[in-house]
Amino acid sequence: MLKTTKLILSIMLFTILSAAVCHGQAVFIARKALGAVQHLTSSVTSSGSGAAQQQEVGSVLLEANANKVYATALRIVQENQKFKIVSRDDGNKKFDFTDGKREAAIRVSQLQDNIAQILVSSVTTSGKTENPGFIVNGILRVCKEMNIQCSPASN
Repeated sequence: MLKTTKLILSIMLFTILSAAVCHGQAVFIARKALGAVQHLTSSVTSSGSGAAQQQEVGSVLLEANANKVYATALRIVQENQKFKIVSRDDGNKKFDFTDGKREAAIRVSQLQDNIAQILVSSVTTSGKTENPGFIVNGILRVCKEMNIQCSPASN
């Protein structure tokens, strides 16, 4: 009986400790991802017209409240006279805007109580590639305005 009790206690202790270690590793990985701006660019040439179209996507995890992140991104775009907001959905924390040459969409999501994600996508409409750092620079501007340390991820 004593041997069985020790075995059960050992198994329970092992289970609790391994769960704590796994959670700790997940938190460590998430912490390393905070502030790392992920970025992807793709250029496509239309076979019919030969016009180039550039698509760009960027994302970052921030230790912040999504409502504050969304309000900051929206304010930055509204204050820039080059941009015009095309559509806006405050309830879902997303908006679309354009500068006449490209269209972009921003979505801010609350992943956990204090972790927000910014997801930005853009596509050129002018037929030629534009500033390829547009998305990363925009995300870095939001980070700077919120006093959050961000940098482009090393791929």
